Parts: sequence; C-alpha cells; structure tokens
Amino acid sequence: MDPCTIETGLLRKKPCGHPSVTQCLNCERPLCSQHAVAQLTDAGKKSGKFLCKECQAAWRDIEKNTPSAPPAKPAAPAKEVAPKPAPAESEPAEPKPADPKPASSGSGGIDFK
Repeated sequence: MDPCTIETGLLRKKPCGHPSVTQCLNCERPLCSQHAVAQLTDAGKKSGKFLCKECQAAWRDIEKNTPSAPPAKPAAPAKEVAPKPAPAESEPAEPKPADPKPASSGSGGIDFK
C-alpha cells in the first residue's frame, strides 16, 4: 500500500511516511495505524471503519451543529373534536355617507349622460 500522507512536524511539514494500513472513509487518504481514527457504532464498539483526524473533527462539528429530532411521543387515541361554533355576528357596519351632489355643469366638469 501507499505510505501515510498525513503531514507531521511542527515547523517543517512533511508526510508521515509510515506504511498505511487503511484509507480514510471520507477523503480516501492512506492512513497508518497512528493516524487512523476508528469509528464507533451506536453500542460504542469499533465498526472497522476509519477517518483521518481532519475528517473526524469535521464530522463531529456537523453532528454538534445539526439539530436532532425531538423524541417521538407515543400516539394518543384520537378524540372526537366538535366543530367550533361560528363567531357571533356583530352589528352591521354603518353605511358610508352618500357622495356630495355632482358638480353643476357651470363648474367646467364634463357631464356624461
């Protein structure tokens, strides 16, 4: 297999170079046993899948920031719901006052009849 490609070193970054034993499940980089982070099942046991440290950190951030679904409540028996009564009718609104008398023909307005 290819050598591990995880960069090591504080000031001078270089590839690890150890023989790889697996690949990252996400980015498919070759990983040695030192840089492979095992994935756990829901029961807390190792699943046999590995991620690199960068992908593991990104996965953890996504899980932390993604809202989880609220726990499901047990289904309650459906109750018959009576229809709501119609709201009581209020008094009718007052009629609008009639428009003032139309302008006389002497005011310069046009009269269509």
